[in-house]
Amino acid sequence: MKSYIIGTAGHVDHGKTTLIKALTGVDTDRLKEEKERGISIELGFASLPLPSGAKAGVVDVPGHEKFVRQMLAGIGGIDLVLLVIAADEGVMPQTTEHLEIIDLLQIPRGIIVLTKVDLVEQDWCELVKLEVAEALKGTVLAQAEIIEVSATSRVGLDYLLSRIDEELTQLSGKADLGPCRLPIDRSFSVPGFGTVVTGTMYHGNLQVGDPVVIEPGEIKSRVRSMQVHGNKVEQGFAGQRVAINLPNVELNDIPRGATLLSPGFLNPSQILDLSLILLDSAEMPLVQRQRVRFHIGTKEVFGRIHLLDREEIEPGAKVYAQILLEEPVVAARKDRFIIRLYSPARTIAGGVIIDVGNRKCKRYSEQSVAQMVIKERGTPEDLISEQLLKGFVPQTTTELGLTTGLNIPELEQALVKLGEQVDSYIIEGQAYWFHNESLLPLRSELTRLIDQYQKKHNLRPGVLKEEIKSRLFTNWNSKTYSGLLKYLHDNRIIEVSGNYIKLPGFKAEPQGTLQLIASQVITEFKAAKLSPPDWESLMNKYQIDQTLREELLQYFLHTEILVKVTGNLYFSFEALEEAKKTIAQLLKEKSEFIASEAKDRLNTSRKYLIPLLEYFDSQKITRRIGEKRVTF
Repeated sequence: MKSYIIGTAGHVDHGKTTLIKALTGVDTDRLKEEKERGISIELGFASLPLPSGAKAGVVDVPGHEKFVRQMLAGIGGIDLVLLVIAADEGVMPQTTEHLEIIDLLQIPRGIIVLTKVDLVEQDWCELVKLEVAEALKGTVLAQAEIIEVSATSRVGLDYLLSRIDEELTQLSGKADLGPCRLPIDRSFSVPGFGTVVTGTMYHGNLQVGDPVVIEPGEIKSRVRSMQVHGNKVEQGFAGQRVAINLPNVELNDIPRGATLLSPGFLNPSQILDLSLILLDSAEMPLVQRQRVRFHIGTKEVFGRIHLLDREEIEPGAKVYAQILLEEPVVAARKDRFIIRLYSPARTIAGGVIIDVGNRKCKRYSEQSVAQMVIKERGTPEDLISEQLLKGFVPQTTTELGLTTGLNIPELEQALVKLGEQVDSYIIEGQAYWFHNESLLPLRSELTRLIDQYQKKHNLRPGVLKEEIKSRLFTNWNSKTYSGLLKYLHDNRIIEVSGNYIKLPGFKAEPQGTLQLIASQVITEFKAAKLSPPDWESLMNKYQIDQTLREELLQYFLHTEILVKVTGNLYFSFEALEEAKKTIAQLLKEKSEFIASEAKDRLNTSRKYLIPLLEYFDSQKITRRIGEKRVTF
């Protein structure tokens, strides 16, 4: 069953809270101060069962000018808005500001509720309706129905409820699959339970036990328990009003306007690309670097306007710009925002976010403006390419949907159209998409580093994975890094063997004079059998410098030409294998043996015998019991 969120808007004391109580039976003026003053200061919530069987959460937002910030916090995730206007007063200043906010946020559907009709004559009511219709012209609510009601006499309430149901059931559902995004509008402490946060889930779903993170701040926790409209649930979905109990989180640690997320879903940002509209009602232009109040979701933060192609915006104009924020916010492409003056706090602008987390754009740059146009108006293929060409940062399908604002069917169709321009690698069944053009510079740098390393260290099997990661993939987690290496290996760009990376066809081996010396060293070890030469003495004999002798030793060990038995004692692989066969034959003839018996069979001195037998014990070929050894 789909869930919806209804929000109220309108001037103070026009009857929003009374209307909600008449519809739901819930008094949303829950705070003591609200009771005493008869005004909604904080957001109030109520559950509204609809005739179709669906459920809606009703957000009662304050109407007084001082509380517009709370109104913005509540209205961001709304499916349908009830603009409440009292018949005895008509359109008031805060009615106009709330209507401007609704228009800027592009709330998809709305109904105008004309309250207190029992207090006026019908003729007066008709005049007010004409005034309201005039105010609605040119806004997103221009075609909204005006319904006359009285909460006290219940006139028009049944019809209003049926119309709410009809409007909501025509909406498509929210994206209730995938990671969770829930802007927090309230946080409080419950004795015996700890911290609880509430909000409207914008995206995805969440289950009890799931890990979560609160941003900004990277506060980690998990879902201990969850409620939807006061009922305990195991899972919450996009479109629902959710209350979540979080263990190990202090109430004072949660910043106002924070967002609860599935880990790794969205990262906070302080630079956002905007398509911005300055209201006709703005009294003066918005100028370059002007300090403003920026509202998104439940967050209010100060920031400065960064204009790309002008020094100021005239009222009524639409432009591309950036907002340079003083604090990070959680945002995604296609999120709506509101801008208010720094002082006095009055709504002047708004629009839509077209990209997140970019660098500050160069002013008066045709390229900067052209990129903004693509971000706002480009085809799905343009949007995907623009995101994936920012740098080689592969994105999952979910992440790509969020950064481009495309739904899954649109994404899949566009990825097919892009063909060989894009590719992906799979990690745990999940595709990570990238643009092949963005891979080219990284591929070039990677192969250059490996080639440079191989020429300098031609005796080594390749570059250690961790060394490459520290040079080129510092911020990558191990999972995505390993997935990329597998992709590059499968496509013969590199070869991955164990902990090493090399270029295809590379073989570690001595070169030139060292090749002859290495051959003579091997011959000496093989000829010595189980009485091998001392490594350092042998290197002195051939006048090998300290650095090179260590490189040569590691080459012999890696290729298993030599095997380290203990300390500085090394045997040739062939001699060691022959010794294993001899010991196996001895144990076959006798169930146990002592060191002297092994010495005779192996034809070596005690100097080498004891380390050799201890090595066989460590390799679980033999097991020592007192002075004797038996089969492991």
